[in-house]
Amino acid sequence: MSHVTKEVELRAGAPVAFDGNIRKASRWLHSVKAYFTINAAVYSTDEKKVVTALAYMTEGTASSWSDTFYQVCEGRSSKYGTWADFEKEFREMFIPADASIVALNKIQKLKQLGRSLTSYVAEFRSLVAVANVKESHVLIHMFNLGLTDDLVNAVHLMGEIPTDFDKYITAVTKIDSNMKCGKTTIALTRANRHPSYRPQPRKKDDDAMDVDRLDEEERTDCMAKGLCFVCKKHGHRANNCPDKKKKKVPVRQEKIEEEDDETENRRLAEDF
Repeated sequence: MSHVTKEVELRAGAPVAFDGNIRKASRWLHSVKAYFTINAAVYSTDEKKVVTALAYMTEGTASSWSDTFYQVCEGRSSKYGTWADFEKEFREMFIPADASIVALNKIQKLKQLGRSLTSYVAEFRSLVAVANVKESHVLIHMFNLGLTDDLVNAVHLMGEIPTDFDKYITAVTKIDSNMKCGKTTIALTRANRHPSYRPQPRKKDDDAMDVDRLDEEERTDCMAKGLCFVCKKHGHRANNCPDKKKKKVPVRQEKIEEEDDETENRRLAEDF
């Protein structure tokens, strides 16, 4: 007596009910196909796949569409037809052609800049699923367009660049992780070498201060006549003016001394 082994269905990742929302249609269809893949032994015929997919279409416009599909199937010799036929009809109803165009436009504008590589990869995969792009070389090209320049340059330095898209993503993710570790190491090394480093203030140029003391009209007049900005004489420039060797009193100090002289004179006048 022979015993027939019943295949066990894996419920992990089972599809949710579909209500006909076109924004969720592509993702739902992919979840259904993934579920059939991990349970290939259970869903071994097109009929099982089609009937199961229809069983999840129980809400909204999806429910009425599945009812119509059942009625049409009643008049077919092959009953539910092939899975390819079902998927084609489903796409025509819930995933209009312009959806893929919109997704392609979004992919062209998609950039990694300002966010993590993980976030960029997730959104990229979501959009290419709607756009229905499957060729690895096309996916890799489109993916690179949104990467940061540093990461693209690092990828080009790889000894052997993977041609399979999934393997390419794995390689890029590893490079991104190594780059982050490298930047952290460099930052810590610099901090250890220069723990108390502070940028030194720039020393003011005395010649520039001499020019700053002149108003616009005086500067223009000196330049026109070829005069020194310090002593306003011919024959030399401000940087080698002989008057600069004399003790210079800063403008602010002169002002303070003038104020002190005025205060002292006022005090003497009151005492007198």
